[in-house]
Amino acid sequence: MKTVNFGVIGGGSIFSPELVDLIAKDIGAFGRVNIRFMDVDQGRQEVVCGLCERIAKKSGAPISISYVDSYEQALEGCDYILIQFRIGGEDMRIDDELLGKKYKIPFVETVSVCGIATFLRTYYEAEKLARLIVDKAPQAWVLNFANPAELVAQALAGCGVKKVIGVCNASTRLIGFLKEKFHFGDEDDYFMTWRGLNHLTVVDSFQLRGKEILPEILRDMQDYESDRTPFPAELCRELGFLPNQYFQYYFLERELIGKEQQAAQVRSQLVKEINGELLAEYKTADFVPEALTRRGGYGYSRTVVEAIRSLHTGDRRTHYLVTENRGAIPELPYKGFVEAPCVVGKNMVRPIACGRLPAAAAPLISTMKAFETELIAAAKERSRTRLLRCMMIHPLIGDYRIAQPLLEDILSHNAPYLPEFH
Repeated sequence: MKTVNFGVIGGGSIFSPELVDLIAKDIGAFGRVNIRFMDVDQGRQEVVCGLCERIAKKSGAPISISYVDSYEQALEGCDYILIQFRIGGEDMRIDDELLGKKYKIPFVETVSVCGIATFLRTYYEAEKLARLIVDKAPQAWVLNFANPAELVAQALAGCGVKKVIGVCNASTRLIGFLKEKFHFGDEDDYFMTWRGLNHLTVVDSFQLRGKEILPEILRDMQDYESDRTPFPAELCRELGFLPNQYFQYYFLERELIGKEQQAAQVRSQLVKEINGELLAEYKTADFVPEALTRRGGYGYSRTVVEAIRSLHTGDRRTHYLVTENRGAIPELPYKGFVEAPCVVGKNMVRPIACGRLPAAAAPLISTMKAFETELIAAAKERSRTRLLRCMMIHPLIGDYRIAQPLLEDILSHNAPYLPEFH
């Protein structure tokens, strides 16, 4: 039996144990598995991967786990490469959000200031990693869930990686809620038109067993509103679609600014505290702690493992992934990366066309794609001019008196991770 080789870049991620647990539970799809974890933080990786080893051993599944200290060792001979690194770690994530607070711009990890800074730090490491993937494992499928997931996936493709997709857990969380409400399971026939950009998707149709249930979902939005979306129920009903929760930064901008300015700490400071508690548990646990569900990224690993199962077995199931558009969303560039329903089969990912975007969402999504295109170009060219342009395009910045000093702050705060911009 052939061993399936996984290379995990960012092995010290708090979510690595969930990944191993899910592979163990689905081992019948893979047979023998070898997972190589790589992380620059050796101490953290030892704690996290120690738990991964105990989970694998307890499961009885034929899973071999090792940790390595270079990209080359992690990538050699891989069938699947998983990218979950965070360049700059938790402290730079906090720094990004504090910059957003300073400039009174709505912010979170992938939005506005934070999205720009996170991507710039990540781009140059992604360039280096892409060259090694092309050299060491050109046959491998690369699944990126390092944020901003769509931008990083597109950057890897632009650097020569042929088989790359991005992964997000937001669609999984929505489906999980709707399964509870409408009492259906994976074996049932369902499909939603989840499409747009990563962290900026809309759903304007949800078919369950051949019946359209979106009107029912919108009618009962108060059930959904409580903990799944920040939007007033009447807004979603008037729009006629379910917006991804990240639309709140655009549709409720002033409300978000007020909340962020009044908050005693930014979200990433809370995340760092939760991660610290989890790492303490990881030192002695032999299972995935319940506390992991408090993290917003919980569920990413399920999305990843389910997509890999389809790539490996060829079951041609539908998954909601970040991939090259290829005309699936007609308003967006053909070669640009988007998030959309995809048929996933043996060595194949094909986005499904679901028609034009809703009129109330298309302008924002198109503008944000233009912003992303300019940001990638700015990083590639090390260009201050293009970086300023992308900030002027961004609807949450778009003011020269803010964009110009913000640009200087981003470059100075991130200087250890960036080349010289000219």
